[in-house]
Amino acid sequence: MKILFVSEYYPPKIMGGGEINLELVAKALAKKGIEVSVLTSHHSGLEKLEKKDGVLIYRRLKTGDNPSSLVENVKRSFIFPKSVEDEVKNILKLQKIEAIHFIGTSIIAAAKLKDCGAPLFATIESYPALCPKGDRIFHGKKECKVKCSFTTFLSCQADSAEIGKMKNEWYLKYNAPALSYIYSYYKQLNDSLQYCNIIAISEYVQCLLKQQGHDSTVIPNTLSVEKFKIPNKRNTKIKILFLGSLIRSKGIHILIEAVRDLDCEVVVYGEGILKEELERKIQQHKLPIHIHSPLQYSAIPFLYAQADIVIFPSIWPEPFGRIAIEAMAAGKPIIGSAIAGIKETITEGTGILVGPGDVEQLREAIILLMHNPTLRKEMGKKGRKIVEELYTEKPVIKKLIAAYKQKISS
Repeated sequence: MKILFVSEYYPPKIMGGGEINLELVAKALAKKGIEVSVLTSHHSGLEKLEKKDGVLIYRRLKTGDNPSSLVENVKRSFIFPKSVEDEVKNILKLQKIEAIHFIGTSIIAAAKLKDCGAPLFATIESYPALCPKGDRIFHGKKECKVKCSFTTFLSCQADSAEIGKMKNEWYLKYNAPALSYIYSYYKQLNDSLQYCNIIAISEYVQCLLKQQGHDSTVIPNTLSVEKFKIPNKRNTKIKILFLGSLIRSKGIHILIEAVRDLDCEVVVYGEGILKEELERKIQQHKLPIHIHSPLQYSAIPFLYAQADIVIFPSIWPEPFGRIAIEAMAAGKPIIGSAIAGIKETITEGTGILVGPGDVEQLREAIILLMHNPTLRKEMGKKGRKIVEELYTEKPVIKKLIAAYKQKISS
């Protein structure tokens, strides 16, 4: 079997959980004797052609470097779709591919490649094809429940502080041509769904797709559990860990309010448009919070090992909840928002679910775990067991190979 994955980014260029999951899946398939290629973007300092862990990596696609920048996003939307179409066709001239699997926004080329001779797959692990803003936060306040139209989008974005990972500045918020272009790009992504065999990373995403008339198969993200089994560090003071973008939709501002006057230490690893504002607030109120730049993914398991509690306070409806399963794999209790895919990953006994954006509920949950080491230990133990049952490579890859074989044979 010969599989070609197409992804805008691929490690070491990581923008989120999608790239992490893709690398794990590609390596696991290669171990099974499947010929795996990955077509991704080229970035400075990286080889254009490389074979690593049995996976052939073509770094040929053209895109922007920073999805938090307006200029880079415009650049991405103009050059990336045609780049995918052209480079996939070039690879098909070089080798026979039995299935093409799009990750994220690379699905935009599906319409142009529908007659390429190989079945098309697409993993929906984020919302660009289901929401023009990319976050499904209705009017910037609560989880969206509607299928978007242009008029709905105009009204919604006008009340929103962010579009994707960008700040919704006035020159974008009231810019009719720009908003029309953003919606048009979303429609291209949305229309591309019809040409693919769709894989949803959670039941929540599957339900969203069903609302828009698309069937899908649920195959969750996977995790290398063994890498998270690191001896824990003993802390003199409770240490709380937050990993993620420093934007409102990730709820970092909720966490900062929740820990005021608590006798704990909070370590944050992330970048984003709220960073300067958060640092001013931390300094002004002398909060025991330390913000660090993101680290290479290989260092992430050590961060979990040093923490006592992991916080996942997203306001936006996370499609899955990678932070939750990583914390569970590390044997750590997790406090997360009761929303979307997070509710599927944090199950009873593995952590505590709180209302999205509810400072008081989050504060109470933190206090409960701070003063109950036995509960922390019990949650960590149960969490690791669930991750080993559901999210290791073996069950995930088995489902994926079955999906490929069904479509290739037909």
